[in-house]
Amino acid sequence: MTSGDARTKPAVLVLSGIGLTGGVAVRLIASLQPHFRVLVAPLGSAITTADDATALLDGDGVDRAHVVGLSFGAAVAQEIAIRHPERVRSLVLGSSSAGGKLYVPPSRATSEFIRRLADVPAEEGLWAAVPYLYAETTCRGRAIRIGEDIVERLAGDLDPQLYRRQHQVARAHDTAEMLGQITAPTLVVHGEHDVVLPVDNGRLLAGAIPGAEFLALPAGAHAFPADVPGANLEVVSFLRAQSRGRAAPRGGTPARTRTSRATRA
Repeated sequence: MTSGDARTKPAVLVLSGIGLTGGVAVRLIASLQPHFRVLVAPLGSAITTADDATALLDGDGVDRAHVVGLSFGAAVAQEIAIRHPERVRSLVLGSSSAGGKLYVPPSRATSEFIRRLADVPAEEGLWAAVPYLYAETTCRGRAIRIGEDIVERLAGDLDPQLYRRQHQVARAHDTAEMLGQITAPTLVVHGEHDVVLPVDNGRLLAGAIPGAEFLALPAGAHAFPADVPGANLEVVSFLRAQSRGRAAPRGGTPARTRTSRATRA
């Protein structure tokens, strides 16, 4: 499904996360729409593989697109960039991990919560996940954003079977030995307060992709598009630069790391 009506704009495929992070992605999409033709699967869709995602591109007649993934969607985005490099113009990986030997697990308490979440009624699970997904400053001072995200997520399908299947795919995700095959210019974005996927996951992911840039968000957690709206503009800036053909370092260039100046406001 295409968001926006300007089909002459550069195409961006947005792949959102599991559960509540599907609602959070709407904030990122809103920042992209003025500049790009945004393709996004409906909330609750069965996008679990690279083939599912490329089928979405085919359905909109898009040969090549920027690909933006958030959380679980970033795992799928990695697979697209590895298996279908000709389809990827540039790559943004948010709140993500390579899995395998590059996976840094969360605390035992967080792991146990995630394990139990699949057995909790869908709406109850969305609310229960809030302190794990958002930065404490957002929970305390900008809770309206959380309510908006939950309303957005409840507007879509909350199929528990799909939720379990996506969790199974996420647990099996392992691109650690293949990331060197990625040729697309890549930006990895990660909140420093992410407790679901600790920030070292993002650092290791960026370090394994040739020429990737790592953007750290001091005020962000797993749901950084809500915690740090300014980070969405950083993503837009990166994609617009790639649309203009600005070259990114390739080959054996080590990952470039910088800390975002964007605040949580």
